[in-house]
Amino acid sequence: MSAPGDTAASAGALAHVRWEPRLLEPGHDRAMESYARRRVGMPHPTVRYFLAAPWVARAVVDLHVEFGLLLELDQRTADLIGLVVSQENSCRFCYAIVRSTLWLQGMDAERIRRVEQNFSRADLPPRTQAAIAYARAQSRSGPAGACIAWPTLREAGIDTLQAKEIAFTVATNDFSNRAHTMVAAPYRPVERMPEQALLRLLRPLLDRMMSRHRSRGQPAALPPADSALPNGALVAAFAGSPIAAALQRTLAEMWASPQLSRRCKLLMFAVVSRGLPCQVCELELTAALRREGLSADAVERILGRLDGPELDATERALLPLARESLWYEPAQLQRRVRGLSGTLTQPQLIEAIGVAAMANALCRMSAVVLAAPDT
Repeated sequence: MSAPGDTAASAGALAHVRWEPRLLEPGHDRAMESYARRRVGMPHPTVRYFLAAPWVARAVVDLHVEFGLLLELDQRTADLIGLVVSQENSCRFCYAIVRSTLWLQGMDAERIRRVEQNFSRADLPPRTQAAIAYARAQSRSGPAGACIAWPTLREAGIDTLQAKEIAFTVATNDFSNRAHTMVAAPYRPVERMPEQALLRLLRPLLDRMMSRHRSRGQPAALPPADSALPNGALVAAFAGSPIAAALQRTLAEMWASPQLSRRCKLLMFAVVSRGLPCQVCELELTAALRREGLSADAVERILGRLDGPELDATERALLPLARESLWYEPAQLQRRVRGLSGTLTQPQLIEAIGVAAMANALCRMSAVVLAAPDT
């Protein structure tokens, strides 16, 4: 059910999605807010909700492919991928952001509606249609759907690098959708942008402001990796791309962050990996958990029951959140997060949101990216 005052025109295909009131009061960090503003070109609408866990705040700002991360994939296709993935994940905030971005770029509301209603009949080039179909498969069905859809990208003439960029673009949207859904980021101001007379008047100026901060990527050397951390092979799969450095920096900050233990984060990743499932991820995560002192039998038991005598109170509280983040109704997931606010500190809660979102992003794309040939 849509909120009072919403219209189907402004909400698009997600007008029916229930959305809880925001879960957290926005924080304040002048340095991070200034950084986000420099990146985006205007005040960032949500970074203040994630400040309690700095790596999550930076990831929410940095993991956007329009900021110099793409070598081959065109930005319009990347934006359309954002539209379809946000629709798949029922993220009203991110969906409204992408619709408003397309509107600012000159796509009229009727064409946006045609695209979102039927991507396969939206007068889009065959490669764009293939990219969108793949995006839906990776986000909706995880590794199984991605592996089935991957050959379609190649048959459409998309080379390995661009296919990996498509997979990464889907992953960044899966991350952002879950992060913003779990904090119940307010969507109405963004959703109603095209209805406001002043913004319609300023649309060309706003588009120019945003465009100045979008850039194409440049080839980059693979940064040194920490072999003790998971996901090293995934980072290496993007060798030569600026994606590798952005991904490695985010993951290094995530694993180093002190709000949750490394074991807790690994267990959350493992729950997501098992639920999808992603066998290649689970093998790596099980090995990492054994280095943390858990036996293979204990890992198997914990992943099956989401409980065990080895778990501490924080781990016991967060493993169900990781499971629910796989496929969810937004309001139900938001209520689960709200229920944790009395158990966890705010930094722990924001870090848990970031970890669950990141686990879904990486585990959904790892199998196809790691198996992709070099040519």
